[in-house]
Amino acid sequence: MYNLQELAQFIDAKLIGDADVRIGSVASAISAKNNQLTYVVNQKYKSDLVSTQAGVVILNHDLLKDCPTNALVVDDVYLAFAKITHYFKKEVAPTSGIHSSAKTGQAIIAQNCTIGKEVVIGRNTSIGSNTVIEDNVMVGDNTYIHSNVAILQGCSIGDNVVISPGAVIGSEGFGNARDKQNQWHTIAHLGNVVIGNNVTIGANTTIDRGTLEDTQIHNGVRLDNLIHIAHNVVIGEDTAIAANTGIAGSTTLGKRCMIGGMVGIIGHLNICDDVIVNAKSTVDKDIKNPGMYTGILPLMPHKQWQNVGLWLVKLDKIVKYLNIKLKNLKD
Repeated sequence: MYNLQELAQFIDAKLIGDADVRIGSVASAISAKNNQLTYVVNQKYKSDLVSTQAGVVILNHDLLKDCPTNALVVDDVYLAFAKITHYFKKEVAPTSGIHSSAKTGQAIIAQNCTIGKEVVIGRNTSIGSNTVIEDNVMVGDNTYIHSNVAILQGCSIGDNVVISPGAVIGSEGFGNARDKQNQWHTIAHLGNVVIGNNVTIGANTTIDRGTLEDTQIHNGVRLDNLIHIAHNVVIGEDTAIAANTGIAGSTTLGKRCMIGGMVGIIGHLNICDDVIVNAKSTVDKDIKNPGMYTGILPLMPHKQWQNVGLWLVKLDKIVKYLNIKLKNLKD
């Protein structure tokens, strides 16, 4: 744990409040408790700031008047947050074999696997060769983890889950902040990945851990091969996603959605239940109504896209027609 004076020195912040308060971890403004640190970037999140119960908040001077607790005041909040996360990140020491504290029960574990500290593996679960399961991971019953899978520290896997070869669960999220010299500072991702029951995860799919909260894959989800799911994404029950799709950070997909192959979904979106997105589409805005959507142009309802597509394939004929009309007018 660190006291606020130490934290202020780490990020060159002005401390407003009790220097002796001790902080043990980082959390979002909404969920933080009095022994945790959080951050608020701008006025958009003012309501979260006003109601936070965090022990200290990193913020800029403009938000200071709305802060109900101790504050670390900086010019660049996001950069300061990026730097301070590394003081709370727990590194996993390299190891091999099955740690003595692991509870493997009736699991079938192939040769050359690495099972870390305090891992719990349920009944009738199989672990393929060369798989790595880091510290404090929980795996449920009747789960089949194929060979060459990596499940990184703190993640949770439910019952009746199938994880195909080469999948990575709990990889570091892609979050970076720039300083005044345009150099990047990586944000340490302190959340985990929580996977529900009856989920299948395809080969070489990667699921990043959350920044502060957890990335969540709910019950019944089906993920194809070569999918990337970024930090803090939430995927609702019984949603299916085809290969080569990428979902950027902090996006939420509803229940029973079907996402086609090679779809790109940008970050911080909300997609409601029962949405179908056709292959190669780009989703760049919230989807609030169930239905089918298509678009390499800005996303639109599928029926509208059909009309647009009809005109696109006729553009050459339209141009020829207009050229003839223009020629006749000149004559």
